[in-house]
This record gives sequence, structure tokens and C-alpha cells, in this order.
Amino acid sequence: MGKLPVSVLVHTLNEEKNIRNCLETVKWADEIVIVDMYSDDKTVEIASEYTDKIFYHERMGYADPARQFGLEKASNEWVLILDADELVPLKLKRRLETIVKEDLGDIISIPHNNYFFGKLMRFTGWGPLQDTHHRFFKKECVFISDKIHSTFIEREDARIYEITDEKEGFIHFNYVDLEHFLEKLNRYTTIEARALYEANVDIKFRMVVNQIFSEFRKRYFKLQGRKEGFRGFSLSFLMGAYRLVIYAKLKLMKEYDSKTPATEIEKEYNKVALKIKSEYEE
Repeated sequence: MGKLPVSVLVHTLNEEKNIRNCLETVKWADEIVIVDMYSDDKTVEIASEYTDKIFYHERMGYADPARQFGLEKASNEWVLILDADELVPLKLKRRLETIVKEDLGDIISIPHNNYFFGKLMRFTGWGPLQDTHHRFFKKECVFISDKIHSTFIEREDARIYEITDEKEGFIHFNYVDLEHFLEKLNRYTTIEARALYEANVDIKFRMVVNQIFSEFRKRYFKLQGRKEGFRGFSLSFLMGAYRLVIYAKLKLMKEYDSKTPATEIEKEYNKVALKIKSEYEE
């Protein structure tokens, strides 16, 4: 059987633990495009065993700008976007093959089977059919914004096809442990806070409180996080805290008129330290 005329696009940054498993599940594709953000581990060395189409993009802290850059490097009509910590099961590959051969749509919505802390999520917003993404599409139908966690800009007349069998979805090893989750939370909230700072967004206390509790209610009740016990409760709470951390960081940026308030705060601390040391010189 020949290769499927699809360009698989994977962005990477220090993914040596994941990239081989990922690429082993897309060897059926006619083209694999890697966009690496200057990894300093063996990611590129491993990826080069599967493709010679490896490009580099400056580190941004998140993937979206690299995705559009990679999309421009893809040579096939059909493109599949894949994260390095995702796998394509055989059932999904077969579904994509049918979609291409029968031209069933222009943009394909794919379920995600998300693993959090070693367990497959069923609810809390990360259940397979709760967390679907337009990751397979005809190249001409999609443009990818460079904003963090942004939705794709899609051609209005594009035909949307939804895969509704969760067994035909991605396998996504989302977070290993809580430290991994908090590490990403810290990084992403800084990026979002800086974007709000640059847009000169005002902080309104009531709005912040509403966002925090709305996020918790949505995940715990509407998206049935309560069915996942303490895991669902803690993740719902942490996603509410995610909103709080964004605005807490934005508040500091506004207070010190800087996207890097730590630098300004350290200057203030140094002034205090100099004053205290001067007491010993009097």
C-alpha cells in the first residue's frame, strides 16, 4: 500500500521522550514536517530518522506561531497537525484515509483521548467528545493565528466533517503529573497576561471573580467533572485558578508598567537592601 497523500505537521521543543512514539504512528503519511524550536536534547536527532523536512522557529513558549510557519512548508493538499505527545491509532488513520478518498469534508473535527496523571479523562472538558479539534484539513481552508490557544481561521464555505467515534480519536498524553500541569499553567498564564497587558485590558474585580467561578462551574457541573471524583474537582478548581493567575500577573504588570515586573520588583528590593546596609555605615 502506498503512502497517504497527507502532510503531517509536528512542532517540537525538547520532546525526546515523546517524538519517536508520535512519528511511529504517522509513517503512513507521504510527508512529515517537523518545526523545532531549537531543542537542546535529542529531539531533532530522533526526528531525522523519519524525515529530512526539519525546520526551525524561534522559541515562543507556545506552538501556534510555529504551526502556521510549518503549514506554509507543507506540500500536500491535506494536512494533519499533531503534537509530539499525541499518537494516531490505526482506526483514526483508516478513517482519515476514507475521508481523503471519498472527499467527505474540507475540515475534519477529531476527538482527543486525553490522559491526565496516568488516567484517561472521560469528563471535566477533556473527555474524547468534549475535546475535539479541527486538526485535519485541506491546506487552502485554514490559517493559524499566532495567538496562544487560538482557534483556526477557517474558510467560511469549508465543509466540516465530525468524527464521532472516540476510538477514532487521537491519543494525547496531556500531563504526566501535577508538577507538569503547574509548569505549563505558569508558562501559559504569563503569555496570556502579557497579551492582555499589551492590549491595555482593564482589570475589573467582578469580572475576574465571575470568570473564576464560571470556569469551575462549567467544568465541574456542566462538563460533569464531578463524575471523576477528586481528580475532576481538583482540575476544575485549578482551571478556575488559571483565570485568577492570569489577572494576578496582569495586575503586577500594570502596577510596575512592565511585562517583566520581577525585574522592577528586584530593583525595589535592592533599594531596600541598600538602605538597610547603610544603617551599618552611619
